[in-house]
Amino acid sequence: MKNLMHSKIKYISIIIGLLGLIPYGLPLIEKYGFVNFLEIKTINFTIWYGITILCFLSGIYWGLSINALIKNYSELKNLLPALSIIPFIFAIVTIIVSNYLNIIFLVIGFLLCQILDEILFSHKFYFNWYIRLRRFLTLVVVTLMIFYYIQFSNA
Repeated sequence: MKNLMHSKIKYISIIIGLLGLIPYGLPLIEKYGFVNFLEIKTINFTIWYGITILCFLSGIYWGLSINALIKNYSELKNLLPALSIIPFIFAIVTIIVSNYLNIIFLVIGFLLCQILDEILFSHKFYFNWYIRLRRFLTLVVVTLMIFYYIQFSNA
């Protein structure tokens, strides 16, 4: 029963993660004329979505830090709560900075989250499938955001 529940959570998480890439593709779709989204600048929507995701990741790390305290992981119990606010700080800076430089702060924030994910994976906090999903999602998001920075900062 536990294995079945883990499988369901795994596949639901993968589907939600992949669907979460859709907002990152909207500026690409709009730029090449496939869709016009109600006269809004989809790049701004994508930036705000990225800010939201960084805050969400910060919450995940905060929850894991509580778990580390409960299980008494001595090397992580003091460090993880402090590290859990880093994505949130990058999200706040992304709000403050303008002229598409905020995209760079999103990219740095996502890359720092990936580094933290790799550390947590090495300490057996994550399943293999989860770290593979996070790697794929980070690769796609960072690649798209760098592309958007090049496209929109030179416009």
